[in-house]
Amino acid sequence: MKHFFDKALAARYGYGLAVFIAAETSDLQRAIDRTNERRERDGRRLLEDVIVDDVISVMRKRGMLPGRQSEDDSNVTDAGATG
Repeated sequence: MKHFFDKALAARYGYGLAVFIAAETSDLQRAIDRTNERRERDGRRLLEDVIVDDVISVMRKRGMLPGRQSEDDSNVTDAGATG
């Protein structure tokens, strides 16, 4: 099994989301590995391994992850509030 969780992923998304992303990526890779076993037996071209950034992109499109934040927005808590 390939491991997809790393400190960079946790720093970027927080520990909880990083674990979720890594689990989804791992599930997809296991499915690809099973498919490749069948394809290899049949003499067909193998599928490429999964890439974490591709999984993140799909999760964003499906609304499972928030969209990209700009650096300006990342540290703002109450952007419209007056103090």
